[in-house]
Amino acid sequence: MSQFNWCWILLLWSITAWSWEEEQVIEYITAYHPILKAQRVVTSEYTPPNSIGARLKEYTALYGRAGAGGTDYLSGESQPYTLQAGVQITIPLTSSKERRDHAVKAVEEMRSLNEVQDKIIAAMGELRQAEGELIASETRLNFYTEKSKWQQQRVSDGFSDVESLWTLGQKLNEERANAEKLRIQTNSVRYQLAHQAGKQWRELLIYLEGKGALE
Repeated sequence: MSQFNWCWILLLWSITAWSWEEEQVIEYITAYHPILKAQRVVTSEYTPPNSIGARLKEYTALYGRAGAGGTDYLSGESQPYTLQAGVQITIPLTSSKERRDHAVKAVEEMRSLNEVQDKIIAAMGELRQAEGELIASETRLNFYTEKSKWQQQRVSDGFSDVESLWTLGQKLNEERANAEKLRIQTNSVRYQLAHQAGKQWRELLIYLEGKGALE
């Protein structure tokens, strides 16, 4: 096979293995990772109200009480039952405690984000390495396959002995087994990385396989 054809084969395999981008994977997983989603909800719940109306709604409560016996101080007459109702507002309307609680939750969210991103980066590095090893193995496999065809023709024409063909066939079988093992490993790493996106793992898996784009 000519050098030109080999260059095209390597280029096509490289495009397949490197078709996904790290930045898109990180953004997608951090958007859909279940732990990070839960952390964002908690942080949002601890966010202090930012307006007077919201604070009044947050810290205002209606109450009512009923009791036996009492005096109507306007009329001076005793009543067998008394009823009370009113509005209770917690004072102060601003609190350093709620600001501290929100800050603590924000720090916890940032810590979780850093931990998840570290795992994503490590998994992407493992996937890149697995894909690279698979490309190298498939390149050797294709070379041995083409050389085997050439060697068979030489044996048929009487220019080579059968022993050389058996030796090449052994290398071909070994490389086939190695390529299959690397395919399984690559698919496993890709699957584990995709599952970090929670319920959106299928969409990410399709993207990592080079079969679709992320939305």
